Amino acid sequence: MRYRFEYKYLLNAHTATILRGRAAAVMCPDANSSNGSYVVNNLYLDDRYDTFYYEKYHGSFQRDKYRLRHYNGDMSFIRLERKHKDGYVSYKETMKISEEQYQKIKSGKMDFILMEEAALWRKLALIYRLRGLRPAAIYAYRREAFVYDPGDVRFTFDSPLFDFAKAKSDILPSYDSLSHSYASPPYSLMLEVKFSGFLPELIKRLLDGLPLAHTEMSKYSIARERGFLPYGQI
Repeated sequence: MRYRFEYKYLLNAHTATILRGRAAAVMCPDANSSNGSYVVNNLYLDDRYDTFYYEKYHGSFQRDKYRLRHYNGDMSFIRLERKHKDGYVSYKETMKISEEQYQKIKSGKMDFILMEEAALWRKLALIYRLRGLRPAAIYAYRREAFVYDPGDVRFTFDSPLFDFAKAKSDILPSYDSLSHSYASPPYSLMLEVKFSGFLPELIKRLLDGLPLAHTEMSKYSIARERGFLPYGQI
């Protein structure tokens, strides 16, 4: 189990352009960003009490999120993830699931998880049995990511959220053309800085002199508050 630090910042388009250029000079695009940005598709789960939403809303030091994630609308590789946070550090448990399992969870037909044996399934099964686990929000965003091996550093530039579920599968919004910003203008993009153990001085300097707005925003919370296909509409 590996904990990682994670910090989030809101960026305007001009700052994002400068920082992308700096990152490209000393970091490498991650495997998924070799051809530019890619789409991250998310289906989040919550219980009947919206426990995971309210843990974030109330600023709980320890909190969990459960989600199903795939990329570019490709259903051939789907992951079930549990993300646990202790303040600014977090770790993830992940496992691959089938499209059939994804579709059952998306439609709320989740009895099958009571029969699964993997540890992550068992955690979900306990929540499902005791608190009525259910699909809570579905959305997507475009991401461009850079990595730097010392410190296991990762920068991700995330576009505003969009309702991928209602879009045609062959039409993906361009990186900078989305209207649902994270906050009031001028901020429209979110930067996530993730690293293990330490942030190298060279990477710290990439952030110098830029108007970065630190934020505790959660994409899941934003999706819930903006009505991105809440439970009952999926």
